Amino acid sequence: MSQTSTRLETPFTTAALGSDVSFWKSYIASRPNPPETFFRLINEYHTNHSDGRMEVAHDVGTGPGNIAARLASYYDQVVGSDVNEQALAAAPKLISPDLLERMTFVQSPAEKLVTAGLPTELQQTDLVVVSECMPLLDAPRALEAFHALLRPGGTLAIYFYGRPIFPDPVCDEIYDRMATRICQFLLPFKGTPGEPFHRRGAEGLVSFLDNIALPAGDWQNVQRYKWNCDYPLLFNSPEGFDFEFHPVDRRAPSEVTHDIVDREFWVHEWDADDVKAYLDSVYPHYRHQAGESYAEIEAMREELRAAMGGKQKVTFSVVLVLGSKK
Repeated sequence: MSQTSTRLETPFTTAALGSDVSFWKSYIASRPNPPETFFRLINEYHTNHSDGRMEVAHDVGTGPGNIAARLASYYDQVVGSDVNEQALAAAPKLISPDLLERMTFVQSPAEKLVTAGLPTELQQTDLVVVSECMPLLDAPRALEAFHALLRPGGTLAIYFYGRPIFPDPVCDEIYDRMATRICQFLLPFKGTPGEPFHRRGAEGLVSFLDNIALPAGDWQNVQRYKWNCDYPLLFNSPEGFDFEFHPVDRRAPSEVTHDIVDREFWVHEWDADDVKAYLDSVYPHYRHQAGESYAEIEAMREELRAAMGGKQKVTFSVVLVLGSKK
């Protein structure tokens, strides 16, 4: 964030200022698309740890509604909430009419969803999905809101995907250099209004979301899935930040953690341009702040293009945290 700017910069968000459909189509295309097996896993957990009702789902941090639309294949009614008014305005233009008639969008911070004015029939939900935003939230307050939204036995599913993982370690190294340099263009974080968000985000990702405690008085049957977390969840190296941060583990002894290495999980066919588009969506506004130094990123993209040699299978580090409301 430049010292003359009043814009609040937060990590791994688009911070988009428009609702242009073409922008959001490009944004969705630049992000990894969860496989159907991922949603089936969430629903299997939901079925096994509740009465299996699938009437209402709520997608927190819905953006342009692409994940909410996926949930509409399973649930009778779906709510999508976000703080980004422009993303929510674009959502109805991107979703098919047959799904849209069963969907409701609301602008609200996650921590204030209980007072967001949801219709009565949508105030108690069977499933809350928190998509790619939990590390930015005030976790205790957000969890209180999610707990209040869920009916007894309802399911909470928090997930986050991080950096791409390449078959060739050379490509991993180039990606890391590129992402770290991009993050440095956004400095300073320290001493700016965005610092608390960057600190939350950095701690959450370096902890693989283990810093998020699900109190035993509120949640049961907590399970944490970690795919390909032999690689960092953090998008760039710590050298991209101007403050120190460390992993924090607040898991309870009763929780179950599943560590899985599966390089076919969430696999996508990407080339260097796809990687660059992903980075552009993760780090808002960096190109403007890079100025003439942006040429460094272009040079690294060409270095990555040569190393990749075209389309490659790329996967991701992914964490999913599941809990059932007591």
